[in-house]
Amino acid sequence: MLKLQATNRLKNYGLSAVAAGFVFLAGPIAADASDFGGELLTDGIENSHVEQLQDLLIEEGYMQQEDASGAYDNATTDAVTNYQKDQQLLADGLAGVQTLGALKVLEQGDENSLVTDLQETLQETGYYNGSLDGYFDDETRDSVKSFQSDADIAVDGLAGPDTFGVLYYESSEAVEEDVPEDEATEEEATEEGAAAVEEETETTESAEVAVEKETKTTESAEVAVEEETEATESAEATEETNGEASASDDGSSSDAEGETFTMEATAYTADCAGCTGETATGIDLNNNRDANVIAVDPNIIPLGSTVHVEGYGEAVAGDTGGGINGEKIDLHVPTEDEALQFGRQDVEVTVLD
Repeated sequence: MLKLQATNRLKNYGLSAVAAGFVFLAGPIAADASDFGGELLTDGIENSHVEQLQDLLIEEGYMQQEDASGAYDNATTDAVTNYQKDQQLLADGLAGVQTLGALKVLEQGDENSLVTDLQETLQETGYYNGSLDGYFDDETRDSVKSFQSDADIAVDGLAGPDTFGVLYYESSEAVEEDVPEDEATEEEATEEGAAAVEEETETTESAEVAVEKETKTTESAEVAVEEETEATESAEATEETNGEASASDDGSSSDAEGETFTMEATAYTADCAGCTGETATGIDLNNNRDANVIAVDPNIIPLGSTVHVEGYGEAVAGDTGGGINGEKIDLHVPTEDEALQFGRQDVEVTVLD
């Protein structure tokens, strides 16, 4: 069972609440979660959202009043990083959906984009079947309590640091216990399929085990199923790559530059049966296992773009995949174990250039 330490959670209403042995102290909060929207707050940004974030960090004891300038500076980055470490979130110093949701503590009656993201993640892990409407209603609260019970953390129906830490980063371990036998059998069968690294694993299968082992670039699938000459296969792969490069040259790169997306992320490794280890843009991952490369839909993020991925860092959009369509990405990691451990997460992706 997973267990996380409880934290002092200040609410934005004037009442104290006692749940599952934890006391939540009343106190003033300067910002409501709805004020943040879906914006990724990072170094260099200066606006009212950063001011509200700093107010929350001051209330939680991670920042001094004199350091709050309204600009996302080194002091803010350090405060966010320390908070993330204490709450067992990904400590990257960026304030995205997961960090803001944990810092705010979502409760029944809240209505904002942070609640929508929470509902989507609960739905993906099998705990929520309601509408993705961004309203924290009775059904959302019951889903949170059910997840908390399975994860062996305080069952209070509030989505705070403990809940976000387990839900986003350790949910695959947290729900292993108390699973009905028929569901467990189905999950084990799916995990075995992922462990075997099937060449033509569809997106739906990989989503259930949180690892997308889709056909990495068109040439990998073609090599496995066609008996054509190397020259023909190379020409087909080159034609597709050139087509994507042309789309980028037509101006899609400038359109995407500076944009931030909330995307569904999975992970993959080049060390798999039938994989060439070479990306759609010619990067040899077998000779550079630590390369930060992501697979993208070129219609959303042009190939060759430099991006920043929450929890992963700066990377090159250097690959494509059969299951990577729309606002989905696949992160390259050195080993299969790391890919399985990463699972599936909603992350903030910013196109830098």
